[in-house]
Amino acid sequence: MRRNKIIKFILIFFTGLSFTIIASCKKQPENTIRIGILDGPSAVSFIQMIDKELSVDGRKVEIITKSEPLQIQAMMMKNEVDFAILPTVMAANLYNKGLKYRIVACPIWGTLYLVTNASDLNKNNFYHQKISVFGKAGTADVLLRKYLKSHNTDSAKIDYTYTTNHEVAQALETRNTQLAIISEPLVSNLTAKDPQIKIITKLDCEEYIDNFSKDIFVQTAFVVNSKLTDNYPELVSRICELYSQSCNFVNEQPQEAAKLMVKH
Repeated sequence: MRRNKIIKFILIFFTGLSFTIIASCKKQPENTIRIGILDGPSAVSFIQMIDKELSVDGRKVEIITKSEPLQIQAMMMKNEVDFAILPTVMAANLYNKGLKYRIVACPIWGTLYLVTNASDLNKNNFYHQKISVFGKAGTADVLLRKYLKSHNTDSAKIDYTYTTNHEVAQALETRNTQLAIISEPLVSNLTAKDPQIKIITKLDCEEYIDNFSKDIFVQTAFVVNSKLTDNYPELVSRICELYSQSCNFVNEQPQEAAKLMVKH
């Protein structure tokens, strides 16, 4: 990906924010730690862990990659994963519904872009157009509304016809929509394949990451089943340490990380 500094591992103490899980769900084998992650920037951030056969305290670490957040959510509700990556908004919704998970880190910041395939659209004249967004009330929708509000316009029409990042990207590529909110790495893929597709603006609060007195919006949450934080806090800390190392590896050695991405 051409954009950098999108992966930032910010650890949150276990006492901060907790999510609740249904106690009657199926238990996983005690000798396996399963981590559910999303294809895209989340998978990139885990690439060093994906490349290694890891074990923590004698337990094998298994990383499961899914293309859509709802697939990760379903695995969490069935108690099929111990750790998971979710969009921030979805994690908050699960918390409000009583799913017992705790947020331990905020890894992905600023990978959403407003993209167009129309040569006559730019940052100054798109406001009266229809904009395709995946996931009503999701992270992309929230950040787009925040952007429009900050630019004092309510004339843009937000379209929720397409339900996933991949569907929106395909619609833009096939000219079924002219404007769309799309996440990396699909943005880089589209602009590399089609020179007519261009970025209008980035939907991001990344400039505020080091100044928490300002309004920020982290894109994803790394959560853990509370049974682990309650019973195996050292194991949770070790997983967080390994993940932090993988995030740092991607930022500090992007060329080596790219080779592993191709490999896997």
